Amino acid sequence: MLNLKVITEPKNSQISILSPAVGFCSLATKHGKYLAAGTFIGKLKIINTNINLYLPADVFGKVVIEEERDKIFQVEYKQELFRLSPENIRSNDEVKKVQVKSTNQNGLEDGYQIRASTTGIFYRRSSPDAPAYVKEGQKIERGKILGLIEVMKTFNHIVFQGTDNSNSGVITKILCEDAQEVKLGDGLFVVE
Repeated sequence: MLNLKVITEPKNSQISILSPAVGFCSLATKHGKYLAAGTFIGKLKIINTNINLYLPADVFGKVVIEEERDKIFQVEYKQELFRLSPENIRSNDEVKKVQVKSTNQNGLEDGYQIRASTTGIFYRRSSPDAPAYVKEGQKIERGKILGLIEVMKTFNHIVFQGTDNSNSGVITKILCEDAQEVKLGDGLFVVE
C-alpha cells in the first residue's frame, strides 16, 4: 500500500488538512481527538489503489470537524478534510489518551505501540523463506518497513512513521506472531 502525507495550510489560528489527490476518503479520526505528528489519519482510494494518509512530521493538534460526513466521501485535490487546532494538551488524562503506550506486567510503560491500520493477516517477512523485516532490539529509522498486513490478497506495508519525539527508535517487542490475524488498532510492535 502506498503512503502519502496530506497537504497542510495555515487557516486563521488553525491548520487545514487537505487531500493530496482526487479520490474517495475515509478518515480514522473524529472531532476533538488529539493527533500527534506523523499520525495515520485515514485512507484515500484512487481508482483501485488504496493509499494511507499521514500527517507531516511537524503538524499536530486537536481535530476540528465542523460538518458530519459519510464514512467514505469523495474529495478533490486540496479539498479540506478537517482542521487541526494546535492547542497544548492541558490534562494528564489527555496525555494518556495521546500517548499510545503498552504496559508490562508491572504496569510500567515500555514504549510507543505501532498498531494495525487495517484488519487482516500480519506477516513479519515478504515471503516464507525471506528474513524478517525487523527483529527485537533492532534500531529503525523513519520509512523502515516493519511488516505486512494482507487483506484480500493485497499486501499493505507497515511503515515506521517515527514517534512523537524522534524519527528513529528501537524495536523492544514484537506483539504478533507471523501469519497471525490482526484487527484494526491491534498492537504490532513496541518502539522506544
